[in-house]
Amino acid sequence: MPASPSAALLLLTLLMGTTAGAETPVPPWNAGVRQLELPAEPTGNEPEVHISPGVSTTLAFDAELLRDKEGKDTVGLEKREAFVLVDVGQATLRLLPSDTLKNGERLRLMVRFKDGAAPAGAAFTLVVHPARAERLLEVYRAPRTAASYQREAKEAKAEVQQCHEELERERAERGGPGGLTGLIAAEQMDNMGVSARMVTESVTKSPGNALVTLEVHSYRAAGRVVVELVVENPQGAQPWSAVGAMLTDRTGMELKVLPVWQRGFVETDRKRQHIVVEALATREEAQGSFTLKLWEAGMGRTVSLSGISFP
Repeated sequence: MPASPSAALLLLTLLMGTTAGAETPVPPWNAGVRQLELPAEPTGNEPEVHISPGVSTTLAFDAELLRDKEGKDTVGLEKREAFVLVDVGQATLRLLPSDTLKNGERLRLMVRFKDGAAPAGAAFTLVVHPARAERLLEVYRAPRTAASYQREAKEAKAEVQQCHEELERERAERGGPGGLTGLIAAEQMDNMGVSARMVTESVTKSPGNALVTLEVHSYRAAGRVVVELVVENPQGAQPWSAVGAMLTDRTGMELKVLPVWQRGFVETDRKRQHIVVEALATREEAQGSFTLKLWEAGMGRTVSLSGISFP
């Protein structure tokens, strides 16, 4: 079912960078490999590692992990029962958190090494985030290899290039004309125009969502996709505002999401608020079914919708 003309007009305005009431952009998420060097002597500062329910996080060490005389691992993990999988290998630790963990929850993780060299063990603080999980963390006791530094430098260079491209794009969009002319000037309008689709009936809503989702519309333009939500805040709930969003396909591939747009806090006395999530994506990248996750400041209440498709 096509979206209403008013909804399509709203999208055209949003695609041209109308940002009144928009949230402050959050820093881009680095989904690459993170390297960490352990000091020989404890400093009292435990590294934080972000984990997410249903997403695997692996810690790879450069030394074997200790096991007891019966061959059992000696990993100390707070609320271990809240993890679907705790897989301890010779020098790796894979964690798969369950949905029972709450956003913002902090858990302590301790490992011990087999050879007894300094440091004999390491402690980490696992921080539960609704979407942003660190997939791979390389932990070094000995000085890092040249290859690890080269990989880190390559990733940093790619991040700088990405930031430069985003800055140039934003400058071009903000300095250009508005309306349909602006879409053409920014090369976001091709001969396919802007396609719209109402996907409310095909979307699956998470039982723990902070907001009541009334309608879901999806849009596609040249190099862009948009998800527009029409929502309400449950009676008696605190005002809600999204500070971050993530769009992923069934394989876990993440689209590059731009700052979330909404007119203001979703209040309990203000019905049918709009929240708009825009992402950079080619037609090939935005095929199939996607899951949208939004979260508020402090990683508290979240909104999760799956089964979203684009025209």
